[in-house]
Amino acid sequence: MIKDWVLLGSSQNGIDLELLKSMLADSYEIPAVVINKKISPYNLGVFELYVHQDHVDQAKLAIAETKI
Repeated sequence: MIKDWVLLGSSQNGIDLELLKSMLADSYEIPAVVINKKISPYNLGVFELYVHQDHVDQAKLAIAETKI
């Protein structure tokens, strides 16, 4: 991954990560990216959510708040 970006979570389908990415961007102005690391023909691998290391603590708090 790009230098200084931190993995916050992974998922099999990626929909939940896309929702978290949108929430982080819209509500908290935290840039995030979802990377597709799946191998299509075999449905192996995961989607991963990354944020820049400067925003890791904020992002973790925001995600924890949404899961309450």
